[in-house]
Amino acid sequence: MDDQEIREQVAEICNSDTLSEAFGRFYAARHKLRDWKFVFAARSGSVPGYAVNRDFARDAAVRSLFNSSHILVVDARTCDDMLGGRASYPMDFSISLDSQALSYLEPYLEGRASKIPSDFQEVFEFVARPDVNVDPIPYMQENLGNLSRKHGAERIKDKLKAYEVLRTIDVSILKSEGLIRSRLSDAELEQRAEEGVAMMRRWRGDQAARTELEHWHRCMYVLLLKMAQIQLRNPSAPLSRKLFEFLDFCDRELATIFTRESVLAVAYFERGQKLRFFDKIQKNKEDLLWLLQGMAWDLWHVRALEQALTRRPETKARYFFPALLTFDKRLIEVIDMYPLKACAYVEGTSHICPFFEGDLISILAGDHTSEDTLIERYFSKHKRRERQQRHSDAKMLLPLLVEKLEWEFVKLVGKPQSCPAPAPKSLSDSSMP
Repeated sequence: MDDQEIREQVAEICNSDTLSEAFGRFYAARHKLRDWKFVFAARSGSVPGYAVNRDFARDAAVRSLFNSSHILVVDARTCDDMLGGRASYPMDFSISLDSQALSYLEPYLEGRASKIPSDFQEVFEFVARPDVNVDPIPYMQENLGNLSRKHGAERIKDKLKAYEVLRTIDVSILKSEGLIRSRLSDAELEQRAEEGVAMMRRWRGDQAARTELEHWHRCMYVLLLKMAQIQLRNPSAPLSRKLFEFLDFCDRELATIFTRESVLAVAYFERGQKLRFFDKIQKNKEDLLWLLQGMAWDLWHVRALEQALTRRPETKARYFFPALLTFDKRLIEVIDMYPLKACAYVEGTSHICPFFEGDLISILAGDHTSEDTLIERYFSKHKRRERQQRHSDAKMLLPLLVEKLEWEFVKLVGKPQSCPAPAPKSLSDSSMP
């Protein structure tokens, strides 16, 4: 099968009405899809450790990509085992802390605050569990560019040291005295923080990985710039007009229809600033580009969870399940807006095919647009193939598109911006705060 045929086969499996139907379709095509893995949200089945949805006090929450605590996996090896009567597979999981979560917890981790509030106790006890894995990857990705700034590495090391305290909380002291203390010595914490900075330097030195991260951040940034431009220019314009302008932009300029972000755009065009993720995007503000850049990191971290599904951090693990711990109610609302029902990927690659709950066309169309019009204009086989042919050129021209949209946006809001070009042309020369 060629690439398009494989994608259509994968889509049929992931869009099956039942899990048994999905299994049957995979079994029929298992020899052609031997390298593919599928993960489905399920009412029963395996539980991916603690990488499942959970709410705490103080607005903290863990969010996975699925709206179910159970998953079902299908691949050639598991399929053969199931036919033999029983399938078992090792899995790993990790919970990433976004930058806001680290900032919220940092005063207690550094000893600047004494006894922790009762509504933070639950979060710390959860993270302190020996079977809960946490990582600071979102913070590290956001701050790769700051390594070269004056005192940047020192500030980053302090943050990573606080994170190491979080990873090594002395549970007995936490429960008996309500205090945060590490099981490690200060020298050991320093060494681990320095190792974290060294890891970031290696990431930054990986040209291919850095270029890919820059590309994804720019994609999220231009999508948000375009959404905000459309909404602020004429908030009362018909929803269909705003939607078509956004999808035309995705089709023409980016050669990609971004599914999750298109659903976000519809919600924003309907609710405006009542959608909390955009509540600070107002014409009278002077830091809008900084805000949009930070929001772009938020959207990327959700996308990064999807890509992280393809990781195998331990050689014994056949599957890896990521989640995000955040205190950001605005981001939680975005994640909850469009959870995955299934995903598929080829083992050994970072390319993933996500499939979301609900029918995308009907969600976008609502009661204001014809579904047939949307399909013909953006989602026909012809349009998908045509975008695929233009994708490389669009990716190459993305930095120029960023500059064009920033100029148009500043002109629209009529206010000088504190950072006229916040999106770094390269993470090796970042202008991030």
